[in-house]
Amino acid sequence: MKKPVFLILIGIGVALLVVGIVFVVPWFGKMLDEMEQITEQHIQHRRALRMSAREPLNEKQQKLLSQLLEITDETQASQNPNDLEEVLSSEPYLAYLKAQEGEDYEDFLGYVNAIPTENMKATARSRIKATLGTDKGDTELDVWTNYYFIVREWGITVEDPTDNIRELNELQQTHLIEPLMESDPEVSDLHTKIVHIGMSSIFMTEDNNVFKDVWRERIETHGEQEGLLRCAIVTPDEFALMRSFFGDMTTFKEWILARPEPEFQEPEQ
Repeated sequence: MKKPVFLILIGIGVALLVVGIVFVVPWFGKMLDEMEQITEQHIQHRRALRMSAREPLNEKQQKLLSQLLEITDETQASQNPNDLEEVLSSEPYLAYLKAQEGEDYEDFLGYVNAIPTENMKATARSRIKATLGTDKGDTELDVWTNYYFIVREWGITVEDPTDNIRELNELQQTHLIEPLMESDPEVSDLHTKIVHIGMSSIFMTEDNNVFKDVWRERIETHGEQEGLLRCAIVTPDEFALMRSFFGDMTTFKEWILARPEPEFQEPEQ
């Protein structure tokens, strides 16, 4: 190779290196900062979620619990977990739901079938803003909100989302990335948004486990029937949302009580 050509190639290489330092390194640093920020926001979100799920019953809720336990005794609903829905379809609980949602429901399954309600969507939007920032427009928020409920339902089918990355990526592509591109073909900072999508998808599925762990504690503390009623009273929206992911109350209860498998540890040599 002639020396001038060699020097030109070296010059091009140096130029590319400089461009990489000037543009790529700052971008990578910014991405790491945003990842750390999202992680910290999610930790705070989980802490707040856990605290809300563990709130003790107030006086009004305690009175409702007493009424529902009386109905349970009268109907002998404790004999079958599916019969819990009969208790939750009673007038006291439906009146409680109306106060929460502002809507009349014929029975508990009517509430389950109405999911996600407008209140639930508003809650999801609030969670998305809290973890991903408030700079999203209404259209983008709508896409994220729809995806939030889809990935929450998918999350109960897997033990660890990171072990099902291919399936999760397909879910992201179909229900989040493509709708975002359709709403804004020239979407800005797509590379950053993809990082947000990957991290947030896993974080969203963890919302399920926050409630599952607290609900299992309530059942272990108060017994199956009273424990489930307490869950349905303290967090009626989340209880109904996750009930909607299952075919019946029995399967739902089994999921709550199932403990995660312990991580395998290789024996020390």
